[in-house]
Amino acid sequence: MTKVERILAAINFAKVDHVPQGEFSLDDNFVTKLLGLKDHVRFEDRVEACERCGLDAVAFGLDNEPGNQTGLWQELKLWREETDFFIFALIDGPFQGTAKLFSSFTNYLLAIAQGDPIIPELVQQVAATNLELGLNALALGAHGIIIADDIAYNGGTFVSPAALRLNFFPGLREQVQMIQREKVPVFFHADGDLRKVLHDIVDLGINGLHSLDFQSLEEISEVRKATENRVCLMGGYDLGWFEEEKRIERAYNLLEVTAKGGGYIFGSSAGILGSGQTPQNVLEVYRYVKNY
Repeated sequence: MTKVERILAAINFAKVDHVPQGEFSLDDNFVTKLLGLKDHVRFEDRVEACERCGLDAVAFGLDNEPGNQTGLWQELKLWREETDFFIFALIDGPFQGTAKLFSSFTNYLLAIAQGDPIIPELVQQVAATNLELGLNALALGAHGIIIADDIAYNGGTFVSPAALRLNFFPGLREQVQMIQREKVPVFFHADGDLRKVLHDIVDLGINGLHSLDFQSLEEISEVRKATENRVCLMGGYDLGWFEEEKRIERAYNLLEVTAKGGGYIFGSSAGILGSGQTPQNVLEVYRYVKNY
């Protein structure tokens, strides 16, 4: 199978030749250590690093600042033309995107709690802007979209589920539906404990859920059961596990919970491998997963 075929098969709960693997990116410090580079990291180096790790999917974070877009579009187009990876484009969701318009996250949360009438207006603007970004990315060759909307932390959602349902999930649903008109998969990314709104997120019609940033495998298993045969899961491997002696056992236990029956893409819960990860440990884990 090609990388694209493998990712699409996982999304559709079809048979795969091995568990597909994906990260948002490998940062330059990680690539430098992995390849033993002395000079700056080039495009060819990033591709080689992804190949060595056995990745099938990568992602590009898009910036809605006009002056920053040219380089991102060129890079995305280059990866599509010169490589065979499945390419996700990352766009902000309504909650995360609107937060960036406030001077502080605390002020943002206060505005939501106080029912500030500016919130619905800003949410609408943010959703429209990021939808345009996503559609532009698809036109340049992205295979799918990840809507990143960090609505939660380890203790639950930052605002009440009721506030999310009132102010943010309608705009999120519109983003998902408009992108899916292009016949491409849409994933939702959020860190933290999403269980109180998990059914709301699944009911948006998403094709995949990324991060699985939970405190235990039991919680991930709960999510797997709640999304079974409906939503492809991606991630779940904590960055710290790469440095543990039991890193292979960690991978095995995660795969036993997520990968049986298909619908799973292995990767870290953070989505980015950096200077804190030992390259040889990462390779060991990814090779194990490929042979699982």
